[in-house]
Amino acid sequence: MSWSKVLSGLWIGVIAFFVARCGFMEMSPLIIGFFLAVCLVGENSFYTYVGGVMGLLTEVPLIDVVRYGVVMLMIGGALNIKQLLETKGKELSLCFLSGGLLAIVSATFKIFGFIEMELGIIILEGILVFSASMIYMFALKILKYDYGRIATENEAAISCIVLGATALFGVPVALPGGIMLAEAVALFSMLTILYKFGFGIGICWCMVAGFVISYTTGITQYFVGWILIGVLALGISCVIGGGRFSFGMIYAGVYLCVGTYVYGEILSEDGIKALASAMLVFLLAPKKLMLKMDETIKGDMLSANSPEWGRLIVDRVNNLSRAFKRIDYTLVGDAGTGIGFEDVGNIIEGFTNQLERAVPMRKTITSGIISELSLRDVQVKNLVLLKNQDERYEVYITSKVRRGKLVLAKTIRDIVSKEMGMEMELKDESRNIVSRNFEMICLREKPAFDCSTAVRCLSRYDNDVSGDNFYVGDIMDGQKLIMLADGMGNGKDAAVDSSLLIETIEELLTAGFDKETSVKIVNTYLSDRNKGERFSTLDMLILDMHTGYGRIFKQGASTTFVKRGEWIELIKSTSLPMGVIDGAVCESCKKKFYNNDIIVMVSDGVLESIVFENKEDYLKEILSNVDDAEPEEIAKDIVEEIRGGSGNRLKDDASVIVIKLKKK
Repeated sequence: MSWSKVLSGLWIGVIAFFVARCGFMEMSPLIIGFFLAVCLVGENSFYTYVGGVMGLLTEVPLIDVVRYGVVMLMIGGALNIKQLLETKGKELSLCFLSGGLLAIVSATFKIFGFIEMELGIIILEGILVFSASMIYMFALKILKYDYGRIATENEAAISCIVLGATALFGVPVALPGGIMLAEAVALFSMLTILYKFGFGIGICWCMVAGFVISYTTGITQYFVGWILIGVLALGISCVIGGGRFSFGMIYAGVYLCVGTYVYGEILSEDGIKALASAMLVFLLAPKKLMLKMDETIKGDMLSANSPEWGRLIVDRVNNLSRAFKRIDYTLVGDAGTGIGFEDVGNIIEGFTNQLERAVPMRKTITSGIISELSLRDVQVKNLVLLKNQDERYEVYITSKVRRGKLVLAKTIRDIVSKEMGMEMELKDESRNIVSRNFEMICLREKPAFDCSTAVRCLSRYDNDVSGDNFYVGDIMDGQKLIMLADGMGNGKDAAVDSSLLIETIEELLTAGFDKETSVKIVNTYLSDRNKGERFSTLDMLILDMHTGYGRIFKQGASTTFVKRGEWIELIKSTSLPMGVIDGAVCESCKKKFYNNDIIVMVSDGVLESIVFENKEDYLKEILSNVDDAEPEEIAKDIVEEIRGGSGNRLKDDASVIVIKLKKK
């Protein structure tokens, strides 16, 4: 178990200890509701149980500790069995059943004479457990996943305030040695919430904390005094400005003034100690816990309505237009009619859908990004989070530097990666620096895989060009395209045919055409252009670098070899080459590739130049001895073997592409 999980569990256990101490009428059933809520949100139930039992031991008789402890054990056991099923959407029923379970256990204890409780009290305990479970579960989800919603949703604020009030009520008033723990905790919580959430939530919490401490200590001046201090401190802070240190000093100054001139009891020796302890923790707390939930960070920060966003859309439309023009120039004559209006419509529809798929970003993440950039004098005007057509996250930030030197876009990338908890990288269309004018930084989710490649192309005749051609590059976000084409025959004419095939497919895929549609269009074009007299083979691999899935397309192509450890798979094709006849079938298959997988694509000339009868087995034997080799070394070994085995007399132009997948 990691230290972060241990610390998180300890914090939950401490809160459970305080909640268990929140008793009335000699009952403390709220800990059962808190225990169930912790289990339902996936937090550490062991620490919760231990903390809850320890808190109960300080508050209720031993028989009630046993009664509540048995109920929590039964809930935990039932939920462990329930993990085999789906609990989502059944929270209300589980909360109701937990309340009913407590009522049943209490009634059983009453029947056997262990406790004396009226039936009405037993029912009341069950109702309290049901209600507390629902409230605490919602509050814990908010605190765990996005506590920024406290500033924008009344339900979130109320549930968290109820949980906080319950825990604060159970904090011991004083520790051995005269340390006023409850007062110090209340002051720290008020400082934090006033600073992070501002007037509305802050003053509400001042009222709640003041009431709880007034009730537990018997000093009524805490209630009105702390409200007055909160209002004055926030008002002065709004005028003066500043960060956490400035606000802490303002709050301390206002506290001393109000205590001196208005409510003297809050300036007792214990009150001064509590204030000093709260101030120390507030000023030394980690910065991430003290990010301001700025009220200006609202939903419109997610709207793509800035001029910079408009310019980005215009640039993308222009790129799409230029791609269509290149395709029109390449597919001259009637062959270009293979592209239908439906194909173009699908591309434009996918393009517009991608622009509209804005998703809400957690307010805590938004606040964290803006706060971190503010420390570097970067002003954020617009922040957009999208999911592209492959369900990958993209972030678009419109920003400028207020003063000082320019900021590299890599700095923005690192901050966004840290706050979002995932690696991001700059898109090709992104600006590389943040200048004094508003510019857009474009980020995308970084792929989980990377690949290294090596290519060797050999001509059959030393003084002639190879009729093979290849392409290795990126076509879409996180999509790697590798193609190998073998033109009919040798020399210049074959090179022209294979080059035309490679370039046309690359242009179609870059423009956004579907893979199968692109292959079909090019086959139609080549068969119409060459009248079946000339053709080229196609061996194409499209790798999704996020998932490791790849799709292999073969039309008349030679065997592809996939090596995973000591296991080697052969992927063959029996289809006709491109351009022989219109409507020729292109064979394809989908494969999942893993870390250190090696993919070897070869043209016919490689296998034909092997002198042994079983050519594929011979190449498999070569690959079986290259477990830790890099693509360059593997390609070199294959070339040397076929040159040496054939006496440097190749039967055809020979090309090898070696791809090695690496998990980042």
